[in-house]
Amino acid sequence: AAAWGTTVMIATPHRKDVVENSSISFVQDCLKSLNKELETRNVGLEILLGMENHLGSDLPDAFSRGEALTIAGSAYALVELPFFGKPNYMEDVLYKIQALGLTPVLVHPERIELIQRNPGLLDKFIQQGMLSQITAGSIVGHFGARVKEFVQRLLQEGLVHVIASDTHSPVGPRSPLLSAGVDLAARLVGKKEALSMVLDTPQNILKI
Repeated sequence: AAAWGTTVMIATPHRKDVVENSSISFVQDCLKSLNKELETRNVGLEILLGMENHLGSDLPDAFSRGEALTIAGSAYALVELPFFGKPNYMEDVLYKIQALGLTPVLVHPERIELIQRNPGLLDKFIQQGMLSQITAGSIVGHFGARVKEFVQRLLQEGLVHVIASDTHSPVGPRSPLLSAGVDLAARLVGKKEALSMVLDTPQNILKI
């Protein structure tokens, strides 16, 4: 990531995995150790902690209890909608999160069946103050032609705020490399707008 120009990365483990397999304090300790190692090796990369929070009826309470994390302690929180189906509590939970003073950042909506079938719902959420974050790999086709076509539509309709890596491995289709996705996004929305999705908006979220 550092070699490709990234200077700040948000580590966003799934809340379910953290809660079931370890703890927030364990993840925080891991992060401290990793950042110390990066500094020792003179790697120009700072890693901050966030969390990918699956939508659930208990999510607002989890934020209140400190069991769900926002993006690096900011007032923005990643929220992952179910890949399939529509829980009857979905909108109520999102509004309760907003009532806590937090802004939901809806992750990879291009891969969510509900949004694919009804992109107007994403528009509605954005009009109500939420943000959307797409995956760079979606733009270049790593998740199939259907997702690639749909995410291009979201970009052209102004329904994207952040382009993220959704990194799962150092190389391959889910690597930290953002440039290919950003370059393709620039062809659709212009270079300035595409860069704002990996620079300006993330900086505003982190207030750096």
